[in-house]
Amino acid sequence: MNRLLAGLLLLCCALVSAESESLDTAHAKRVAIYAPPPEYPLGARARHWTGVGLFLCNLRPDGTVSSVKVLQSTRHDILDQAGIAAFREWRFKPGGSNVVKIPLRFTMGGVRHRMAGAVISE
Repeated sequence: MNRLLAGLLLLCCALVSAESESLDTAHAKRVAIYAPPPEYPLGARARHWTGVGLFLCNLRPDGTVSSVKVLQSTRHDILDQAGIAAFREWRFKPGGSNVVKIPLRFTMGGVRHRMAGAVISE
């Protein structure tokens, strides 16, 4: 029961915006201090394109993102590029792991990303 409560607390504390949320999945020990959600491109939205992808962010010691790699495509280049553009802007608390995997889901309801091992700080 304590794990369930802890999980719910993490979920509640990790909300980024109304259309984007983050969950701590303990892959890497990094804390996101700036994490703007990816934009849902109008062209993709107009065509009702959705997709699920997995991105790998390589981090510098200062917490900035040095590169973003698509591990699993959303199946739409425009959605992959939106994820890459957003993740390049993210900043993490210095120290810890030098990589973070971030699952990303584009749905007609919005954009959701789950940060592997990162917690959004407010």
